[in-house]
Amino acid sequence: MAAYALDHKNKQLTDMIRQEIIRKHGSVFLKLNNSSVEETVYEEASSLIRQELVTKGVDQDTQDYVIAQLIGLGVVDILLKDPTISEIMINAPDQIYIDRSGQLIKTDLVYDNDQELRDLSYRITQRCGRKINYSTPLVTARLPDGSRVTITFPPSSIHPTITIRRFTKHVFPTEELLAKNFLSEEMVTFFETVVRGKLNIIVCGGTRTGKTTTIRWLADFIPRNERIITLEQTRELALTHPHCISLEESSKASIYELMLAILHMRPDRIILGEMLGPESLEFLNAAGTGHEGAISSVHTGYYYKQAAIDRMVRAMAQAKVVAPEDLRSMIAETVDLLVFIKRYPDGAHHIVNVCQVQSQNGEPAFRDIFTFRKKDGIHHQVGSLSSELITRIEDNILDELPNIPSLRGDCCD
Repeated sequence: MAAYALDHKNKQLTDMIRQEIIRKHGSVFLKLNNSSVEETVYEEASSLIRQELVTKGVDQDTQDYVIAQLIGLGVVDILLKDPTISEIMINAPDQIYIDRSGQLIKTDLVYDNDQELRDLSYRITQRCGRKINYSTPLVTARLPDGSRVTITFPPSSIHPTITIRRFTKHVFPTEELLAKNFLSEEMVTFFETVVRGKLNIIVCGGTRTGKTTTIRWLADFIPRNERIITLEQTRELALTHPHCISLEESSKASIYELMLAILHMRPDRIILGEMLGPESLEFLNAAGTGHEGAISSVHTGYYYKQAAIDRMVRAMAQAKVVAPEDLRSMIAETVDLLVFIKRYPDGAHHIVNVCQVQSQNGEPAFRDIFTFRKKDGIHHQVGSLSSELITRIEDNILDELPNIPSLRGDCCD
């Protein structure tokens, strides 16, 4: 973190360059105060500053620092360039944390006072087309790169606080997931088969466990000749599939309205970012009536299977058109697989359970396929999909299935 330090020397240099640039190119910098400023203006200003610094023999790291301070988001911009940082948390001028590779780390960065944090907050909200002040002490928005930002001002918080959750389009290669022991080789073959075979999959886990990353990875197995429509409250998936439409909730179109619209847009696959509200009922209804191969997620702790079902029921019940007991029956008949992810204290992420959902007297019942034990660090194959599901996969793939235990249909029948 030393290269990012807000030291006195760098601040002096920044102030000097600011005065020189404003004197020579004031018209360009006036444009930066416009809330609708175009990216080309930032590029022009950046180029002018860098030219000035080069003539003074300033090194590359310091150039980046000064540019970030003058026209960007300061050290935040520099931190956002570090691919190992997933989250930036500014709690107070002297309390700046990052999440690096799953580990929470306190940096040596320090701002002088609350006013510097307010100035940074104003610059961030300007980039997002939003405003924050003491009358509006809470802003949630998205930076131009897609990163999510939450800012609070007093009286909601003691100091101005800024939390940035970095947006990434990165699709983890399977080899990288295997190297991280996120899953096993048999599980890779299993997931490729069940996605191609159009099973309905719900990814379950807590905050920052990797649900979005997992959905993105699963979606990469969807055949390229199929049409995908994704729906999210905040756009994060950014699939690389060649035939994909990405929809996002807005003040003009609710997520429920968009879910209804999707049904008229000829989707081969529907991916709902998270089951949160009444749109969940329409999503699951579509998955059970012709739109197979649907994927979504629910927020739940560890791998408490009934808790995941309860979460789905509560989300779907907001539609207020189906009784809770009927919703449980609908889940049992429609959802094929639950995939549970856990983030451990050491920062490691693992798929800890994969189970088939079956209907038993109208209630969801569970059939474990894979479990993970942290003690031995091994994903254990403990069961197989039912023969009924395997037949469905075969009918959708029209090809011979891989010869792996989890797809034999004879381990637990």
